[in-house]
Amino acid sequence: MILRFLRCRYESGAIRMLVGRILSPVHSLGPGNRVCLWTQGCNKKCYGCISPELQSFEGNNVDEQILADMLVRLAKIHQCKGLTVSGGDPFEQSDSLFQLLKIVRKSFDDILVYTGYELDDILNCCSGESGISCLKYIDVLIDGPYIRDHNVPECVLRGSDNQIIHYLNEKMRADYENYLQKGRVLESFCHDKEVIITGMINEVKQYE
Repeated sequence: MILRFLRCRYESGAIRMLVGRILSPVHSLGPGNRVCLWTQGCNKKCYGCISPELQSFEGNNVDEQILADMLVRLAKIHQCKGLTVSGGDPFEQSDSLFQLLKIVRKSFDDILVYTGYELDDILNCCSGESGISCLKYIDVLIDGPYIRDHNVPECVLRGSDNQIIHYLNEKMRADYENYLQKGRVLESFCHDKEVIITGMINEVKQYE
């Protein structure tokens, strides 16, 4: 199921998040059945970014409670115990991310979040106090910018080998290490005559 364009009523003063799309169930971005949320907006502009359409900070501005209800409902429909949040960069909306994670934490056994920041930067308040507060609701964090020249097939769940998988909840390590043994996985979703690819795509080398 794809939720790409969201139209919601907002309450005045409500905390909102810019959302690019939601897919469920997804198996290419973490162990088990997962709901995957892509936030909208990223200032890093990594060369070769797999989702350049999610770099702009223009899009669907969704009330946090409404968004949380959508994620939980999809999890129940598709029996998903995992949530993956990517983007864009979720930590560029750290206030919204914090509020969202607080609401949905009890509904998911495993929450994985991607960011182009490095963990040390987050701990040093690059995304504010709310960015640090997000960490206590995250089981696994994959950090660092995408570097196209470092995209190698061995980087399962990572776009490039500079990125690090941080097990903020050590109980998740075994599940993820088993998942990593499978190698990279790609999935395709079709919606309104558009194909969306999820997972890590190998860089194709050009030879003369």
